[in-house]
Amino acid sequence: MKVFQFHLQKVLDLKEKEKEQAEWAFGKSVQRKNEEEWKLHRLHEQRDEMSLLLQEAQAQTCSAAQLLSINQYKLSVERSIASQKRTLRGCEQDVERCQSRLTERMKESQLWQRLRERSLAQYLETEKIKEQKELDEIGTQLYLRRSN
Repeated sequence: MKVFQFHLQKVLDLKEKEKEQAEWAFGKSVQRKNEEEWKLHRLHEQRDEMSLLLQEAQAQTCSAAQLLSINQYKLSVERSIASQKRTLRGCEQDVERCQSRLTERMKESQLWQRLRERSLAQYLETEKIKEQKELDEIGTQLYLRRSN
């Protein structure tokens, strides 16, 4: 019995490789999104710290320059938060795009895998029929020899 060879194996291999690359890209995009979420969380903490510091400074006696400095830093952090939110939205869109691409690649890979499985099943059925014909021929030959 000869060994099964899928005639489109190179295409199947290519689709598997594309799926792996899409998985890698999706993982990287999720990792980047998580990093950007952490940065945003950290900026929120800084803003909250500055708000507290500003309240404490207002409660105590301090110069107007100190109040302005704290307030300017707080405004700077708020601008950074707005910028980070835009970056995070971009990352979320990238994750969605990568997830969509991954889903597409997985479907393609499954399609080619099913085609290979069908081809293998057809090959095995053909081989089984050939083998049965050979066994029938052997049986007929034995019967004819015993009859003579």
